[in-house]
Amino acid sequence: MVRYRKLVLNVGKSNMMKFITNNSSHSTLHIGNKENYIGERVNTKFLGLQIDNRLNWKNHIEQMIPKLNGACHAVRLMIHISNMNTLKSIYYAYIHSTVKYGIIFGSNSAHSGKIFTLQKKIFRIMAGAQPSTLCRNKVLG
Repeated sequence: MVRYRKLVLNVGKSNMMKFITNNSSHSTLHIGNKENYIGERVNTKFLGLQIDNRLNWKNHIEQMIPKLNGACHAVRLMIHISNMNTLKSIYYAYIHSTVKYGIIFGSNSAHSGKIFTLQKKIFRIMAGAQPSTLCRNKVLG
């Protein structure tokens, strides 16, 4: 015979987020028991994504930019001592995974242009191209 235990909510480690629109008024919601209530958050990290209560993705994109800048620096250092296959491996390991997973939700954000600009900069570095050169098919194609 299998006994199932009751699930217990750890109020001290739990957070609550209420999604709101720009036009709605903020109302407080209290969830808990006795003196222990779940705290309401404006933004939180969930499955690697920075989510805020208005779903504007600015915090998430700002979190991605330092990662991509670091990867850009790594590519810039490795361009002189490695071949294109190694650079592609660096790209897919550090840059593509961050962009692919992180931009799925926030691609329509007004701030997502910063991510795509950094990605193009990295492509140009890998191709050895000038900043104004189109290099869409030169690097990963």
